Amino acid sequence: MNQFFTIIIITSILSIPLSLYAQDVNVNKEQTKFKVQFDYLSNYAYNGRVDSLKSPYQTTSATLNFASGLYLTGSANYLLESGQNRFDYFEFDLGYEYKLGEKLSGGVYGTKYFYSGNANLLNGNITSDIGATMNYDLGFLQFNNTFDLFFSNTSDFQYTPGFEKSFSIANQNGNWNITPGISANLSTVNYYESVIDRRLNAKGPKGKLPNLPSVTNVTKVNNGGFKLLDLEITVPISYEIGKWGFTFSPTLAIPKNPVYTTSYITTTSATGSANVLTNNSTPYSERNLKNTFFVQVGLSYTF
Repeated sequence: MNQFFTIIIITSILSIPLSLYAQDVNVNKEQTKFKVQFDYLSNYAYNGRVDSLKSPYQTTSATLNFASGLYLTGSANYLLESGQNRFDYFEFDLGYEYKLGEKLSGGVYGTKYFYSGNANLLNGNITSDIGATMNYDLGFLQFNNTFDLFFSNTSDFQYTPGFEKSFSIANQNGNWNITPGISANLSTVNYYESVIDRRLNAKGPKGKLPNLPSVTNVTKVNNGGFKLLDLEITVPISYEIGKWGFTFSPTLAIPKNPVYTTSYITTTSATGSANVLTNNSTPYSERNLKNTFFVQVGLSYTF
């Protein structure tokens, strides 16, 4: 939880000067809003990587947007995979959005993740995140930049540049918005690494039996560093009528640069002797990267 409070403090500090400057340049006249949204994701992907089995999710989220630009979001993600129906992970976000003049916009944010004991996400080692966005309107295109610092056993830095163009159609029946775009995810890959300690305790008549072996599984990345992990092409379509909103976002993820890992399984006996087993733990899907197409459909209501 210390990381979570650190995220809140850092995000709040970063938002203060942006808030003051944004108020001078572009006063936000919107009122505080509360939005509830329900999303369906056909397959969970992270940096172009997917599980060998499809992992569809239903996400329920609630967002409180303040007139100052601050926002709070909580979301629950329910795994719809056959035989594994469960709430798999939760997210809580605190952030601030700003607009400086007519062309520059962005935000800062912090996120805390909570996973169920059965969650098997590639990025499940990531416990929290602090980040910032900076978007510049070039007229014919918008240039987007996202910077993230993820925390797990160690930390990872990710940079996501991208270009998009928004087309809007407004009429008396509602507002349509289509925003085709392309982006790239460049990141370090420490989140692939993990350390799992397990003591092989057994229960006897008076409780646990002592002096039984322990097992430590350490996974290391063989080709670490900062690298291009995927390209993503997406065409989000949204429709708003009154307080209702509908979104449809098809995405093609093109993974790049497979990440190879090795696991070292150490079994330590009661006498202290150790046996180490080395195993190529690179998943089959990582060794055979394939393009992935998935869609996200959402329905929202703003109070």
